Amino acid sequence: MSDTDISSAFCHYLYALAREQPRQNAVRPQHDGRRMLVIQNLDDADRVMRRNADNYLKNFRWFTQVAGNSRLTDDGEAWRFRQELSQPFLGKYDANRAFALSSLHGRHIARHLALKPEADVLDEALIHQGMLSIFTQMFLDVELASLPMAHGSASRLIELASAYAFVAPGQEGLGGDKAHIREILQLRKTIFTALQTLRSDTLARSPMLQAMLQAETVPGFDFAFEKELTMLFGAGTDTASYSIGWALHLLATYPEMQERLHTGLRQVYAKHGHDRQALQSAVAQHADLRSFVAELLRLYPPLPFITRLAQEGDQLSDMQVEPGDVVVVSLVGVNHKALERPDPWKPDLDAASREGFGMGTGTISSFVWGKRVCGGRSFALVELATVLSVLIVQLQAQVSRREPIVYEWVGQMRRKGGHLLKLAGRG
Repeated sequence: MSDTDISSAFCHYLYALAREQPRQNAVRPQHDGRRMLVIQNLDDADRVMRRNADNYLKNFRWFTQVAGNSRLTDDGEAWRFRQELSQPFLGKYDANRAFALSSLHGRHIARHLALKPEADVLDEALIHQGMLSIFTQMFLDVELASLPMAHGSASRLIELASAYAFVAPGQEGLGGDKAHIREILQLRKTIFTALQTLRSDTLARSPMLQAMLQAETVPGFDFAFEKELTMLFGAGTDTASYSIGWALHLLATYPEMQERLHTGLRQVYAKHGHDRQALQSAVAQHADLRSFVAELLRLYPPLPFITRLAQEGDQLSDMQVEPGDVVVVSLVGVNHKALERPDPWKPDLDAASREGFGMGTGTISSFVWGKRVCGGRSFALVELATVLSVLIVQLQAQVSRREPIVYEWVGQMRRKGGHLLKLAGRG
């Protein structure tokens, strides 16, 4: 079994564990002989992610060897340097501009999806292009089309890198299929060359881009803005894109929920469509939409697990952690609030509203928490809710054929073969 197959099978394992042994931690051997601790207990997960985070270092060497150091992969001083560099822009973004760009590209996505009524598999590449366009315009002030590379290049590089996700420490050197390695090297060259065009002195650089270029002059951190942007493209776009796909899957699978959301949001757009500020507030405060996003992220977190490497021994609720253990926090398993429901594996807007949106819900857990919380969480929630509001109003989703879901790990979790959906404009 290849490393990619092992990673994809692991997603299925996490769902089976969450269903069959809810809230229970598990220990399993890795194929390289190390112990893997799978954490579903929320209090234990909080110790790993927040209360004793310094004992549990990131385990992203598989990405570092392919695309270099970045905020995603680094720890310690190197991580703090990168975090302090990008967080002012990711955390203190212009909410009005975020809503405007998300609305604009949401309409573009809806319009083009509606042009393919006979298609029976969701065009996720189209969605990805729209979400990446939001990111490049929001934070770089550049049109995606101005970058001389295919819009899916960074995502493909991360997908290729994910084949090494379960490689043991000390074995990180690129190895395996020669065609796989050649594609990595060619893609990396293509992406870095394309991003170098943003260095042009004639370009009106965004504040974020200016800060990154300036950071290259600081000694001791091996900072290269092409590497950092490659990570941001993946982390800032793939998560949103795959979430949109899973959302359309849920809407098609549960048509009554889809119609409830459509009716409510259609009324919002009819009442406030002429006033962007009022519309922005109404979408942000829409109770059913907020519950839907929480359920979406609970059931299908785009990053279903976070891996850490234990540096020293530690005591969790039911197990002793040993130095060198691989500690996996299951973001599927720690979403524990819904487990009190009769059927926690179906979306329930009313139950989500009653339970709130704090710890143990997808709204929090899917973005990690503690000092390494996803820096773009607030922006991502605005972007996701806004684009979904447009798609729910303008499109009707139907299941084209029913087949079991097969998860595929590509640095994020997607559905192998794509979502089996038909989409039509509502007129």
